[in-house]
Amino acid sequence: MGHNIVISGVGGQGVLVASQIIANSAIKEGMKVRVGETHGMAQRGGSVIAHVRFGDDVYGSITPLGEGDVMLGFEPVESLRFLDYMRKGGYAILNTHPVIPVSVSVGKARYPNIEEIVEALERKLSVSTIDATSIAIEAGNKIASNTVLIGAFAKIALQANIPLRKEVLLEAVEERIPQKYIELNRKAFELGYNKVISGL
Repeated sequence: MGHNIVISGVGGQGVLVASQIIANSAIKEGMKVRVGETHGMAQRGGSVIAHVRFGDDVYGSITPLGEGDVMLGFEPVESLRFLDYMRKGGYAILNTHPVIPVSVSVGKARYPNIEEIVEALERKLSVSTIDATSIAIEAGNKIASNTVLIGAFAKIALQANIPLRKEVLLEAVEERIPQKYIELNRKAFELGYNKVISGL
């Protein structure tokens, strides 16, 4: 059986690093893994989506439409943009801290409020929320917000029957970061795990 994780966000948020951490965790758990990514102007805050697929019968690197099990949404509106990848009854972990696009900041568009976004996602998915940016600041530095989200993912993975253990995910995080940031990221991971608000 295969598992499909969809990670959405904007450039600079650590989406691709998160996909590599989750993929490495699946490899540590002895599974066959495929990773795919597509991004626009990643370095300029454009859309980024990564797919991590693992299990015995996983062949392509991109999640087929309607087959995503868990979405890790680094940015609220980007989560909506890629909702078609998700299966009905799947799970979403939503960072409620928005990255406001230029079109909104110059008054040409309106950014929907978080309640509207959660409501739209909930028509299809079980949505869990977390303010990863504020929690990362609480841990010591906002650069750790993607680790907060991976900690939240470790909690929801249990509920979603994704066979990735918390300690293996944390180990994969620690392997990716410089030694001087280990303590910061351990704290960020634990806070993410403990503070995610489950939509179940």
